[in-house]
Amino acid sequence: MSHRDGILGNCVVLLICSLAFAATLHAQDSYTRVELGLQYSTIELTSPSGGKQNSGFGGRFDWNFNRRLALEAQADFWPENYEPLLGVQGGQTLQAVLGIRAKVVQTRRFSVFGLVRPGLLHFTDVLDFQNTSGSTPVFFTRPETHFVLNLGGGIEYYLSPRWTLRADIEGDPYRVPNETVSGSAGSEFLTGKINDTTRVSVGVSYRPGTMIENERESNVDGTLELGPLFSSMLIEREGPTVGVQAEPGVGGYASYRIYHVFYLDGDLLYFPRGSANSGPHDGGTILQGTFGLKGGIRRNHFGFFGKVRPGFNSYSDALSSVSAQQGGITLGTSRANTFVLDLGGIVEFYPAEHGTLRIEAGDTHLFFGSTTININGVTQPVPGYSLRHSIQFTLGYGWRFR
Repeated sequence: MSHRDGILGNCVVLLICSLAFAATLHAQDSYTRVELGLQYSTIELTSPSGGKQNSGFGGRFDWNFNRRLALEAQADFWPENYEPLLGVQGGQTLQAVLGIRAKVVQTRRFSVFGLVRPGLLHFTDVLDFQNTSGSTPVFFTRPETHFVLNLGGGIEYYLSPRWTLRADIEGDPYRVPNETVSGSAGSEFLTGKINDTTRVSVGVSYRPGTMIENERESNVDGTLELGPLFSSMLIEREGPTVGVQAEPGVGGYASYRIYHVFYLDGDLLYFPRGSANSGPHDGGTILQGTFGLKGGIRRNHFGFFGKVRPGFNSYSDALSSVSAQQGGITLGTSRANTFVLDLGGIVEFYPAEHGTLRIEAGDTHLFFGSTTININGVTQPVPGYSLRHSIQFTLGYGWRFR
């Protein structure tokens, strides 16, 4: 895993490790409903010679539901005109996100928080092309906006009850959609992908308005938790005419507390949509299982957790053989499995004494190894891929048992 791909994992590990000290720390005495911030930001964009950090600036608005949980909006602008890449990026960059910020550790001087913020990533001059007359494509640039899932965390240091210094770091997977290009020779299908970038921000914020005294916190009971799930996964499929598509899925989850704020946690999901065609690693429907660790806090009516869960994606109809006969070409398929690593966050709300409304968001990392394919009776090796990403949202309702 590269340095950039490890950013999200490092953030989740930091959040989980910080929880070991949460029970012995004393929080700030008060907070305000509104928080306004300014920040300096960097974003890592793709380059033929490797990643490059671009510098920019932005602003932030928080609406604090209580001292831990907030609805947070942030917008950042990177003015440098960056190198255009086909369908992916180019020109100046703007990002706007809106989601949840939750403090898992808070003292009188600092806090450690997690972020789950979907949004939009906009480039002013993405490279594109068009086939007109003849075989030579005409290249041009155009604006392009991608869906992005901002996942990460950071640290706040309280200079005073109203002034705060803040530093955060996030993984930024975003969807590059499929595209159909028309020309004199017909239409050409260009597959999209789930690209990934990282962000780092440092800034200052001010909390205006009336100071509100912290409410008394109580733990939420429950050792074992079970429930059904509904999921949607943005994933790049291997078939030549499939590309990036949204896979709806159903399944269930189980969670078991093993020590204070640490839980064994797992999902089992089935995605029945399937794919129009297959590749050697991927095809058909998907069965996904992830099982690992979640760490976080449950206070009053909500909980927030980071998750690190290895597992698998099992594909029902990956391409296994190609046979040329007089009647045409015959394709054979078989089941194929790949290792995955689910990194992200879980937000829980507790509307009833034993009920849990559970929302998951994550970047499920896909690791495709090498395989083989039989072509006219001869076994041919097929190399694996570098790390791929997928963006996954999951909604469920569970029941807690002592």
